[in-house]
Amino acid sequence: MRPVPPPPRAIAIPVSKLRKYAGFVIMFALMSMLIISFGLWGIGDMLRLGGRNSEVAHVGGTHIPLYGWFGGTGVTVEEVRDRFNRQIEQIQRQTGQRPEPEAALRYGLHIRALDDVVQRAVIDNAIREYGLAISMAEVQATIARNPSFAGTGGAFDANRYRSLLQQARIPEAAYVADVRREIATVQLFGVVRSEGLAPVSLRDELFKGQGEKRIAGTIYVPDSIVVNVPSPTPEQLTAYFEANKTKFQIPEYRSFSYVMLTVDDVMPQVTVTPEQVKQEYDARQGEFGKPEKRDVDQAMADSEEKAKKIIAGATGGKSLEDAAKEVLGTADGVIKLGEILKKDLPAGPLADGVFSAPLGLAPAPIQSPLGWHVIRINKIDAGQVTPFDQVKEKLEKDLKAQLAPDLLIKLVTDFERVLSKTQSMATAAQDLQLKVKSVENVDARGQDMAGKDVALGPAGVAVLQAAFATRESSESELLETQNGEYFVVRTERITPARIPALTEVEAKVKEAWQNDERRKLADAKVKEAVDKANAGTDMATIAKDLGLELRTANAVTRFDADTGNYLTQPAAQELFKLPVGKVVSVRSAQGSVILRANEIIPVDLAKEKEPLDRFGKQLDITIGNDLIAQLLAGLRQKYGVSINEAAFTAAFQSQQPQQ
Repeated sequence: MRPVPPPPRAIAIPVSKLRKYAGFVIMFALMSMLIISFGLWGIGDMLRLGGRNSEVAHVGGTHIPLYGWFGGTGVTVEEVRDRFNRQIEQIQRQTGQRPEPEAALRYGLHIRALDDVVQRAVIDNAIREYGLAISMAEVQATIARNPSFAGTGGAFDANRYRSLLQQARIPEAAYVADVRREIATVQLFGVVRSEGLAPVSLRDELFKGQGEKRIAGTIYVPDSIVVNVPSPTPEQLTAYFEANKTKFQIPEYRSFSYVMLTVDDVMPQVTVTPEQVKQEYDARQGEFGKPEKRDVDQAMADSEEKAKKIIAGATGGKSLEDAAKEVLGTADGVIKLGEILKKDLPAGPLADGVFSAPLGLAPAPIQSPLGWHVIRINKIDAGQVTPFDQVKEKLEKDLKAQLAPDLLIKLVTDFERVLSKTQSMATAAQDLQLKVKSVENVDARGQDMAGKDVALGPAGVAVLQAAFATRESSESELLETQNGEYFVVRTERITPARIPALTEVEAKVKEAWQNDERRKLADAKVKEAVDKANAGTDMATIAKDLGLELRTANAVTRFDADTGNYLTQPAAQELFKLPVGKVVSVRSAQGSVILRANEIIPVDLAKEKEPLDRFGKQLDITIGNDLIAQLLAGLRQKYGVSINEAAFTAAFQSQQPQQ
């Protein structure tokens, strides 16, 4: 889409003392834009929106006892819950996993949602105070420029616009309000200009810190270097098990059934006519090779008789220009159209006639609503176009794919209607002839009791998460995935997690004890080697004593890695703390890397002028965003924010996560 350009976006500067600038401001400053983008690509409510439209916060205004608030902007429970749900959807889109409600609350997403909505109310107050009135014409123009709403020809498609909003379940009035706020927000923060904000000295120091490279010598010491680890005594095994019981816990298993609605369910119902396929082919000519191009001149006459006289004169030895001048009485009767494509001409007789005429003067005039055309073809570039028959099946498939989502929404609406009436997923599925799938005894990782992955089909991760967020013998709400599938889950049976007896997992406990011992012994070898190296022993000698290989890693910055030479990112971070010649070890999952700082390669600013300039501009934007953050903080302090903590707490306590 091509929305109104947002304020400069924060660019993270990976130096610790400037990290507070990056990724901090845009969440607040462009809340309306986030709402629009989150809304258009799948919103599934996690919490049921019930109860009255009560306020949990108020920005600005005056509170009068018994009467309530006068002026200012209120923040409702529904707004905070909606923002909370959108955050859940954003996390699901980014990670592919949907957080459980309990985890989302534990991580404070509801608090962040409240702060986001309050910040939006602060912006709304500022928009009103500074008189940033956005006309409906400007809003309509912004929506019309959004490529997401463009039809096949690239122009705004009102039907697609309404369809996308319907799929996202966003009322048009709410979307229009968000677009209006977005435009006003851009104007509000346009007062902050980022150019030249960063001091040159700061820019140079940060750039040198980012660009500095180092070369390290590395030795990878795997834990497996330690062999013949003894078996634990019964006392050691029992003590280890008692201290690490949770490591051997048998997970909770759930059995559930679900109904999944996808475009595949409605695809057999989608039909397209041969005419529609041909129209699609004509509209997408540019995709099927290089279309024919012709260099064309034309003379226009208002009657067939005059047009034929021009042709007769031109075929009788006169030039087209002279013949047209003689008949039409004007010296500029011939118009040079230049090189044109068929689509450049009005569809119908004119386009067909021009592109079927032979090279040279057309033998007969062509009639169109504009008059009679005498055509001269100066040059033909035949182009290379894939024949219709070769792409007909693909076009038909593409058209069906475009139409299927609308039928899916209808099916989802029908299913939701029957579901609300029957309160039974199975009954609703039977009524609409939908398949109910069942899964027996699967854990939260998607594995069965034997530790094998269970095939859950499309949206398996989302289905599994919903099953583990739903109470036993209960059904979830109708949920939507990031890919546009819809489903309902019924959790049939829950087998609680339990701590097994030692006898049930003795082999696993013994293996874990030995792995821990092996790691301790390997760590001791590594420490001894590092001490020797820092005392002056050559790294090659240390590698030889350990029976391992010494490697030299490629030059890296503090943000790079060279895993092929054992230099992981954590190891690279440690490398940049070392003076040249010093040695340190860095632990990994299955071993340790011993590394030595061999060489430091500083940045030559004189040779990095263009990258330095780009970096300076990014730093300017980052500092500009910090100024926006300060402006927002000042507005918030100016208006004042009142939080009804009791109402906020009750709003989320009243919706306990399902177990």
